[in-house]
Amino acid sequence: MGLGFVASHGGDALEFCAKVGFPVDSILDFSLNVNPYGPPDSVVASILSCIKLIKFYPERFYLKLREAISEYVGVSPEEVVVGCGVTELIHSILVRFVKNGPVIIPLPTFTEYEAAAKGVGFNVEFVDPVGLDVDLEKTASLLRRTSGGCIILCNPNNPTGWLLDYRFLSELFALAEGKGVTVLLDEAYIDLSEGGRSLAQDAVRYENVFVLRSLTKPFGFPGLRVGYAVCSRRSAREFESTAISWRVGVLEEAAAIAALRDTLFLEDSKAKIFSEKRRLVEGINSISGLRAIRSDTNFLMVDLSRSHFSPKNLRWRLLSYGVVVRELSSVRGVNGPYIRVCVRKPDENRFLLEALRNIINSMEKVYPNNPSCDRRECHTSSSIDCRLCFCPFYPCLDTATGGSFVKREGGGLVWNCSRCEWVHRSEVADLVLEQLNGVDMRSSDPEDLLSARKRVLGVLPLDV
Repeated sequence: MGLGFVASHGGDALEFCAKVGFPVDSILDFSLNVNPYGPPDSVVASILSCIKLIKFYPERFYLKLREAISEYVGVSPEEVVVGCGVTELIHSILVRFVKNGPVIIPLPTFTEYEAAAKGVGFNVEFVDPVGLDVDLEKTASLLRRTSGGCIILCNPNNPTGWLLDYRFLSELFALAEGKGVTVLLDEAYIDLSEGGRSLAQDAVRYENVFVLRSLTKPFGFPGLRVGYAVCSRRSAREFESTAISWRVGVLEEAAAIAALRDTLFLEDSKAKIFSEKRRLVEGINSISGLRAIRSDTNFLMVDLSRSHFSPKNLRWRLLSYGVVVRELSSVRGVNGPYIRVCVRKPDENRFLLEALRNIINSMEKVYPNNPSCDRRECHTSSSIDCRLCFCPFYPCLDTATGGSFVKREGGGLVWNCSRCEWVHRSEVADLVLEQLNGVDMRSSDPEDLLSARKRVLGVLPLDV
């Protein structure tokens, strides 16, 4: 079975569920940095009340939505543009306002910026970080030597969750204006930050600055694509003159307006999220080999260095519990083994911690650490070979060999292999041990391990 999604982009829970038959209502997606208490009831009610409007096109200029945003942010409706999520706005603004490169991207950051810049055909100049922190001095120095083009920053930054210096950003706006550089400041997580200060009201004073904001993340409905940008009136008019018509649907517009008016929901959610974050950090740090990195937002990075797990490997093994995390090995500027997790509800965070503990403890039983089992508690057959007491391919997520997801006594689902005896046939165990000679079960790429399993199945199939 191909598992190309085991180390892919965050927020791919539906893809996982579709491929392995996991029930969507049981998945715990810790890769998706949204408010776990959303959407508010008012959003759901607004969608239901507008359901008959789906037979009409949306109102072309989104006047009601822009007015709601302007009241929420404290700017004029004429200084707001809306789009099909922040990601779409990134692409749209680059196309409309940046005439040539380079596109300056301080690292580490959201991978979509690079994809958007290269999609338009611009050269990208990366600014290497200091450790995991954005190098503000080097960024400013590069900007002083640049004429035209664009700079894209994220505040709070993703994946670190760290706030950038407010004074630096203010000075950068003025510096970029003098150099003719377009600024995209992505504030997708500012509403879910501790102590974060938005620069949306500052942006309207500059002709070249766009502050991007999310609605789906703070209010918890990422399946409805809607976001907005705050900019000068002139820039907003220029954007609208060539913007795609009907880029926000009637249901998204209704949901967004309802959310923006439900500020008590967001305040209450943040209080619960940040109270729970402290417990989640303590829990992660109590697990052998794991270290939570400080964060100013509702998500945080976890250092795996002392656990000897690779991010891809740990992400794959967490799938056995229906838990999805973001692995960061493909993110430029993240030099080291890290995953990223968001803060969810208390019982869900406890489930994540239990899954992490179980996986790390169980690896002591996996080849080459496992002794031959003589207790035979897992299977009923007396003729099985237990040299591979704990399957090195767990979770294979392949029902053909007998595995399946089952309910746990403590709640949730887990991949269960009690009906699979293929790996316990002596000739299979011989070949598996030969294939895995010298392989590190914690750091190996899961695709390589599952490819080894596929090779053994090709030689010794189930019906032999």
